[in-house]
Amino acid sequence: MFLVREIRLMPYAAFHYRSVLILTAILAVGTLRISRAEESFPEQIDRIIEAACRRDGTKVAGPSDDAEFVRRVYLDLIGVVPTADEARTFLDDPTDDKRAQLVDALLARPEFALQMARVFDAMLIERRIATIPSYDIKAPGWQDWLAESFRQNKPWDQLAREMLGSDGTGETNGAAAKFYLVRDVESHLVARDIGRLLLGTDLQCAQCHDDPRFKAYRQADYYGLYAFVSRLQHFRDDDKKLNFVTEKAKGDVSFTSAFTGTQGETNPQLPGGQMIADPPLAEDKEYKVKPEKGQMGIPAYSRRTRLAEFLPRRETKGFSRNIANRVWAVMFGQGIVHPLDMHHPDNSPSHPELLKRLAERLEQTDYDIRGLLRDIALTRTYQRSSQLPNVDKKSIVPDPSRFAIATLRPLSPEQLGWSVLQVTGRLPSRLSRTERKMQEAAQKDHTNSKHERGTAESAKRDDHASAADLRWQVYKKVYGDLRPELTTLFTVFSRLPGQPDNGFQPSVDQALYLLNSEQIVKFMKESVLLDRLSHLEKSDKLADELYLAVLSRRPTDDEKADVAQLAEGASDQKQRREIVRQIVWGQLLSAEFRLNH
Repeated sequence: MFLVREIRLMPYAAFHYRSVLILTAILAVGTLRISRAEESFPEQIDRIIEAACRRDGTKVAGPSDDAEFVRRVYLDLIGVVPTADEARTFLDDPTDDKRAQLVDALLARPEFALQMARVFDAMLIERRIATIPSYDIKAPGWQDWLAESFRQNKPWDQLAREMLGSDGTGETNGAAAKFYLVRDVESHLVARDIGRLLLGTDLQCAQCHDDPRFKAYRQADYYGLYAFVSRLQHFRDDDKKLNFVTEKAKGDVSFTSAFTGTQGETNPQLPGGQMIADPPLAEDKEYKVKPEKGQMGIPAYSRRTRLAEFLPRRETKGFSRNIANRVWAVMFGQGIVHPLDMHHPDNSPSHPELLKRLAERLEQTDYDIRGLLRDIALTRTYQRSSQLPNVDKKSIVPDPSRFAIATLRPLSPEQLGWSVLQVTGRLPSRLSRTERKMQEAAQKDHTNSKHERGTAESAKRDDHASAADLRWQVYKKVYGDLRPELTTLFTVFSRLPGQPDNGFQPSVDQALYLLNSEQIVKFMKESVLLDRLSHLEKSDKLADELYLAVLSRRPTDDEKADVAQLAEGASDQKQRREIVRQIVWGQLLSAEFRLNH
């Protein structure tokens, strides 16, 4: 009423001016909403990051060159450096959208599922080994389950639900029980790691008392999680030599604070959620299958099943934020919340709005991990150079948490191992040979079954599906067959079990392994790459092929001159091969090869 009266008393000119301002503001808000709606998600990410950099006065690196980008995106999405031909094809491609095309192509390749299996294996298992290894699910079975899940683009909430719900039985998800078995089905360790890895909260200190460092980490929250898994036990079928997760029908949870002596009891309860009461059951109805010697018990009511049902949901506090933060860290080596398992009010996200948007994006896309990786890979933020322009001694390198420059990241043990096999030619030659053999076998089967085929259209669809499945089987077999050759390398370059893979901590053992280990000597001696390069007579061609194969870039003029000078000293083919071997080995030892940049 007051506003109407004020407007009526206004002179016409003032009223007109204010009306124009109000209309302009309304139009501006409408335009902003429309532009936000039309803004792609990669653009939204860049807008948030770049606005924060401007606000802080942080200098932003320019775009990466094509050589930087192609190597980085191959390593992050399929876990291996590109071959020389792949690098050359990308570098010589003149099309404007070649980066987006490459991202889509890599996400569709079989290696993507295999790489995500390795990433999530390290994330969820943390390179643990069961106290009695024979009481665990074998690693290949677990990794095959992960790989098949990512091949199907299984939503993250479904994958987590299947993992938490698995007791080791069933052909489809039995291997997922490794999450429990590799931790010896030790309830406190399982409870802590569920909080850390699935909710982003490390409640270890809250096992004995409320965490004195962080008010958000309460003892009641820890034991609410613990109550879901406190009844779990390991079961060994000695006849079949198989391992399972069984569960008692009874078992209450109580706790006492080591600081105050305060006592409490709890049923299963997720942090911030409601307590879940057990249903009343008659004593003779507590088990579907009663536990006996040599027989695994199956309770009529399973708290573990309730955990699998209630935790992997958008309503669960921290579930979406945690995986959004971890996927971001896969691509940048740094979480928006860091450390990754320390989400609490005293450790605020570097970019709160961004983390919120990433979590919402996952929820809106039904937890599509592949889709989120694509969004991130297409951002300017991900595609920045690892070098700042015009750097001098007074320049300050931006903090990694600002995401203003591409951070130098050590290759994971798996990225390093598979890239060594890629560079030496061992991996591509084995892939080519295996694919040829499997195609020949498939062609025979195709000819024998040709008379049973339906219409031409359905036959075409079948052929396409068969080709995709054949390619998947080829890569799965080759990576599986070659993996034992890299076991020692993975061990030498891995952190201790239970520790996250982050930071660059080179050791003497690692240097010695790359310098003179039996495996590296073998890889270099049998190198297909050396056979090919040593037959190149022109030094410029030799330098070009060598640098593309190992470092995914073309050599500088100085590097070409160095290669030419070394090659001139070769008196015969054998000596030339030895010179090339020394150059390649030197590059494998270089920081440029060891780091993702």
